[in-house]
Amino acid sequence: MRPTFEQFHAFLVVAETGHFTRAAERLGISQSALSASIQRLESLLGTRLFERHTRGCRLSDAGLALQPLAQRFAHDWDHLLDEARDLALHGHRRLAIAAPTAQCALLLPPLIRTLTGQLPGLRVTVHDVGEQQVHALVRAGVADLGIATQTDARTDLISTPFYSDQYVLALPPEHPLARRKTVEWALLRDVPVIGPLADNPVRRHLDQRLVELGYALNYRYEVSLPWTMVGLVREGLGLSVLTRALQPLIEWHQLAVRPIGRPTIVRTLVLLRSPVAPLSPPASAFRQLLIGAPDQASRDA
Repeated sequence: MRPTFEQFHAFLVVAETGHFTRAAERLGISQSALSASIQRLESLLGTRLFERHTRGCRLSDAGLALQPLAQRFAHDWDHLLDEARDLALHGHRRLAIAAPTAQCALLLPPLIRTLTGQLPGLRVTVHDVGEQQVHALVRAGVADLGIATQTDARTDLISTPFYSDQYVLALPPEHPLARRKTVEWALLRDVPVIGPLADNPVRRHLDQRLVELGYALNYRYEVSLPWTMVGLVREGLGLSVLTRALQPLIEWHQLAVRPIGRPTIVRTLVLLRSPVAPLSPPASAFRQLLIGAPDQASRDA
């Protein structure tokens, strides 16, 4: 016999409340039925999950280890039910995309408009997060697809390049470097730079390439979002190295944009997907819109 979803759900409620009586009230069952359910789960797993005491209970070491797995199971179960209900009611599935905030604001909207025109009634969830979180959301199944910067780090996800983007300099129009058509990396050695946080994949990619060329940027301000970087540049606090995709944002703030060369450095955006589950029809349609070619794995699935 295998544990049931109801037993795992009861385990999570008891773990959250730390009390069998309160957990039974929340579940709408008797305390004896709840105790029996937990005992059956412990018997099936061959370990004690709670340490009881007079004022309630707390998780044992085994319970602490089980809790995140049970939470993932409950999340996946809820997601499965939502997908099934959508399919039954509307004949379609939902699409969830994870991407950095800049891509969510500038790249995704026209693609989503086209996609929802092709698939009327499609429900789309956009996880506009820091780039560091995109891989985790795709890996956990929270997002069907993800958009991120290609790096040298190994990944268990399927990664398909679709766009190369040059690094450019955002600076006030009155800055001396704005008189140049192209700015060399050597001219930025002593310039105060406003850049992403150190763990940002775009920054790691750029810094690694610059180290290979014998350069390093002088990061004076480190922030999370490109909107903040551009705002600080507008106030004259420094210059910012961004990607060409952000040019509309830079120009909206009435700042100058200059390509950086000698040599030109580009970053590549990739579309991420799980290697396990086949793409749903909406995810496959989005991929074709983005990349322009059907996915062989989806056709073979």
